[in-house]
Amino acid sequence: MPPTRTPLAPAAPPAVDLTAAQAHVLAGQTAAPSYAGYNVGQYIELAGPLDAEALEEAVGRTLDEAPWLRFSVTCDGGRFRQAPVPARPPVRRLPRLDTSGAADPVAAAVDLVRGQLACPPRLELLIDPVRPEAVPDLAGAVLVTTGPRHHLLVQYFHQLVVDGYGVALLSRRIAERYTALVGGAAVAPSPFAPVSVLADAERAYTASGAHAADLAAWQERYADLPDPVWPAGRTGPAGDTALRHTVLLDRADGAVVAAAARAAGVTWGEAVVATTAAHLADRTGAREATLALFAAARTAPGTLRVPGTAVNVLPVRVPVAAGDTFRTLLGRAAAELTFLRGHQRVRGEELARTLWPALPGTRVPGPLVNLRPFETELDFAGTRGHVVSLASGPVDDLSVSASSHPDGPLRLDFDANPALYDATSLARYADGCAAALVALAREPGRPARALVRGLAVGTAGQPGGGQPGGGQPGGGPGRRSGGPEHDTETGPLPLLPSAHRLRAAHAAVERLHESVLLRVPAGLRAAPLRQALAALARRHPALRLALHRTEGIWTQEIRPAVSAPAVTDPGTLRRIGVAGRTGAERDGLVSDAARAAAGALDPGTATVLRAVWFDAGPREPGRLLLLGHQLSVDDATWQLLSDELACLYGEFTHGDHRDHGGHDTDDGLPPAGGLAGWAARLTSEAQSTARISELAHWSALAAGGAGRAWAATEGGHRLATALTLPGGDGHSLDALLLTALARLAADRPRLHDGTGLLVDLELPRPGAAPRTAGRLTSAYLVRLPLDTAGRPGSGDAGPVYRRVVRDLAAVPDHGQGLDQLRHLNPQTAARLSNLPGCAIRYRRRTAPRAAAAGTDGWGPAPEPEWRALEVPGAALPLTGPLELVADTEALPDGGTSVTLRWRWSDLLFGPAEARRLAEEATETVRALLPGPPEPARD
Repeated sequence: MPPTRTPLAPAAPPAVDLTAAQAHVLAGQTAAPSYAGYNVGQYIELAGPLDAEALEEAVGRTLDEAPWLRFSVTCDGGRFRQAPVPARPPVRRLPRLDTSGAADPVAAAVDLVRGQLACPPRLELLIDPVRPEAVPDLAGAVLVTTGPRHHLLVQYFHQLVVDGYGVALLSRRIAERYTALVGGAAVAPSPFAPVSVLADAERAYTASGAHAADLAAWQERYADLPDPVWPAGRTGPAGDTALRHTVLLDRADGAVVAAAARAAGVTWGEAVVATTAAHLADRTGAREATLALFAAARTAPGTLRVPGTAVNVLPVRVPVAAGDTFRTLLGRAAAELTFLRGHQRVRGEELARTLWPALPGTRVPGPLVNLRPFETELDFAGTRGHVVSLASGPVDDLSVSASSHPDGPLRLDFDANPALYDATSLARYADGCAAALVALAREPGRPARALVRGLAVGTAGQPGGGQPGGGQPGGGPGRRSGGPEHDTETGPLPLLPSAHRLRAAHAAVERLHESVLLRVPAGLRAAPLRQALAALARRHPALRLALHRTEGIWTQEIRPAVSAPAVTDPGTLRRIGVAGRTGAERDGLVSDAARAAAGALDPGTATVLRAVWFDAGPREPGRLLLLGHQLSVDDATWQLLSDELACLYGEFTHGDHRDHGGHDTDDGLPPAGGLAGWAARLTSEAQSTARISELAHWSALAAGGAGRAWAATEGGHRLATALTLPGGDGHSLDALLLTALARLAADRPRLHDGTGLLVDLELPRPGAAPRTAGRLTSAYLVRLPLDTAGRPGSGDAGPVYRRVVRDLAAVPDHGQGLDQLRHLNPQTAARLSNLPGCAIRYRRRTAPRAAAAGTDGWGPAPEPEWRALEVPGAALPLTGPLELVADTEALPDGGTSVTLRWRWSDLLFGPAEARRLAEEATETVRALLPGPPEPARD
């Protein structure tokens, strides 16, 4: 019996950056909070005498030696960092279970453990936690008694804290400590190095010329990019758990494989790679197999001593020609692995983006291959500890993990996505691959493809031959087999009309944006707010929208949540403390933050959303700035997102976002998304007979002349006027404003082209798609007759107003068809290519209203505060004399408050004249309203 353990309370190491591997895992977990596939585990089978108290001591002390395995995630300067949190209490207990009474005690123990592995981590307790001591343990162990003198030491980890190599380090140290405790010997000093060694090595490498050289080497090697192939012919979202089929080659077969490898001057690892490539090539008919190989990525000094996460997944390409023998393939596999090991610090996610940008996800293509050179046998004071892997991480198609036992047997674990395979089809594939390995090793001089094909005739069918999901993925009945939720809309997206309009402007679009400023409750918390923003992006494809431009050609894609900055980038949310600041100081901070957020937008990387929280402390409501790229938002989008954000924040704050199975859910909100469906609908309508019948109306605009060309300006005189429309009077705001503009332009040639007043109108989206975020507005042209009755005050504007109302009513389908015919139908687009250029741009927007019921404290900030949101250079150049935006807000009495935002060309008008003209037009509208004249207001 060992001495009673003295509690350790090690000082927590300082916070350090996440490693690249950790950041990748956190991005995936944040993209799918209810996904459990990043949980990994193994058990050590202990057959023989065991001192349970000594084992508890050894496990606890080993985990104490690696305090960075328990940490919170904090956001610092726009990047995630890990801040170790000491265990509370410092004494770690080893939970114990007993399954010896079960019909199959080991299987019963494994089922219990798989249930634990199927539980996702609580991100709200991990990221920016309110109580750091409540941070969940992402690494632990359980001792299970399965019979007399027979135990399983089950270890479970999340890949955010440790990878397979790190687990092997911990297991080795536990065995070493246990052996010393039982034997009464002194325990050797800890061999571990802190996780900061990994982070520092990565930072130094990324900043060095070695990184650029390694990346260039990969690009050169894959210059003739091979087409990726998959065993099932496709991939799917990885499930929480995977189907597993294990093949154990006995000593005789293991010796055959080892002998063939030695004869070729390689190891059993190259034999597994070569066989997997040959088997894949035969099943798919491909001339070359691309595999995804796990690499330790620990070449810098000290990194091999860190129990942490550094694992990388890199491509391996193996051509398999008809006459290639196994010896030939072994040589190719060896050359590929040598190259990979020499350049293994380039992240696989970077290679995936660089080499395969069109593929979904963030990993290199092909089935996963995990060569596990770690110890499979450990010594626990004379009791043999046999290591068995239970789960190795996400599987989107198929993976094979291989490990060699000291006495000869070779273990092959085949894990498969239950959405693509059932137990029968996986067993056929796994048994066929294992049989091919032995057969190729026995006859290494025969053509490999012919040999594998001959085996396939009698032993294996195509993967996925059974009904998907027919096998148990290990989580027990009733477990869901899906992976990330709310991420069904990914991939290419046809350009929406709003994108076509921006493309036609031939202007810089990187910083074009719209924004809202919300009032938020006092005492808001960063962690649930960050989770709510990520949930919004998972729900709404528009917040994951990327724009690609190649030689003037625009394409768009919806990024998967796992690679969308709005979900994974810590810089999406920024906090600025404003407690104790004056109103002027706060306005200055809002203005500076808006400029910085606009500068951070990058539609090329799908960085289309930024949020800034102005924290006024626990007693005063704060403000939340939401800023989105023009390709992704319109006024209806902001209302939708504001309402949902308030609801989601409440759910994440109070834990209501988890269902009874422990999964994150937003079932309290109606289904969202539908952007791809909206784009398809518009394209379909553009080809319809009804829409094409409108062509005559729009072609008449082109017949009216090419319009006038005005000099463009980046600036302009910006000013605002305001008015109020009484409720129920029936006047159309659009017609009122266009009437005022027509009268204003009558004797001012600078405002028209001589044939009439040409106006480009962009109006709020129609009532369709109320739950779809995106810029779904419609825009159209109208040419209005100039008012010859004179300037305001010189005549009755009523007849002009009635004529404008008739002209607008004559526009087919409220103008929704012009964008479709102009941009989405190639035949009609040619007929409308000579439409006149825009003179005056007019846009009507609806201001956000108060938040939905049940979200007290959320709503739009007072209108004067919004003036701080203006960012110079964040709008399209002014290509005509005037741009007018009418922001409307419903009033409690049924009326409408209207703020008119004017932007006059500074090449045509001086500031005083611009102010006078804006006021004249506003007075014209007031004069048309019923009742006594409304007092002017600014």
